[in-house]
Amino acid sequence: MIDDNDIPLFDMPDFDDTLTRLSNLLRMHRLCRRRTCRRNEGCQGGFGPPCYLQYRTLFVDAVRTEMDGYRAYWAEQRRKAKARPASM
Repeated sequence: MIDDNDIPLFDMPDFDDTLTRLSNLLRMHRLCRRRTCRRNEGCQGGFGPPCYLQYRTLFVDAVRTEMDGYRAYWAEQRRKAKARPASM
């Protein structure tokens, strides 16, 4: 019998959580059908998440062809955050 610890799938992250993080990285909240995601400017999670279920092709295109642009965007955001005074 195979021990549960020997199966690598148990070490994989939760699918919905992974897509939620990817949704935030790709800033998909702007297109999401859920108002709470748009209002909070970030994925609020859930099954799917909803923006992934609705726009799967956008996720694929973003990962396949636009990832360098997203990396540059987030690198600039980190640079701005570091440059901001601590009192803000």
